Order: sequence, then structure tokens, then C-alpha cells
Amino acid sequence: MAKTKPMMIIDKDTVSATIQKIADPKKIAQAIKDIKKMLEIKEALLWRSEGMTPCCGSLGNISAHLTREISVLENTLSALENKDTAQATALMQEFISLLDTSCESPQPNYC
Repeated sequence: MAKTKPMMIIDKDTVSATIQKIADPKKIAQAIKDIKKMLEIKEALLWRSEGMTPCCGSLGNISAHLTREISVLENTLSALENKDTAQATALMQEFISLLDTSCESPQPNYC
């Protein structure tokens, strides 16, 4: 039987764990991998939101929000490539704030 990969849920805990990895020079590569996975997920969600018909409500707001999240993640990767862990950490804190505004209910705490 094929082994399945664990699914990533992007929530405050996941992002906080990534911030902790950024703070540890030995775990920067893992932090980059986590951020790339988050970026992949958010880009897929954006692609899906842009392909839906207008009957689904205000998808423009969803697309704009996802675009902002993607921008923050891309800027975080750029900061890490430039070895600016302080900027990367600040951007991930901003990402947590974006998650807070995109989730209607605090339970469950994921998007």
C-alpha cells in the first residue's frame, strides 16, 4: 500500500511553528520548505477561486485576500533567501494577522 503524505493545514499553530524554525539557523531549510508548501496551497486556492462563477458570492474579495497572502509568503521567501530572518519573522506575523481576518470562526482555527 502506498504511503500518503501528511496534509498541511495552514493555521496559527503551523505558522508559529514555522516562525520558530526561522529562528533556528539549523531549521531554515525546513522553514523554507514549509513556506513553499503554504504558497502552493494558497496558489491552488486562488486558481480555484478565479475559476468559479459569480454565483458563488463575493469571490473577488476572496481572490484579493488570497493574492495578499501569496504576496506575503513570496516576500517571506525572498527575505529568507537574503538571510533576513527578522523581516521573514515579521512577514509571518503579518500572515497570521491575515489568517485571523480570513477566518470567520475561531474554531476550528484554520483556512
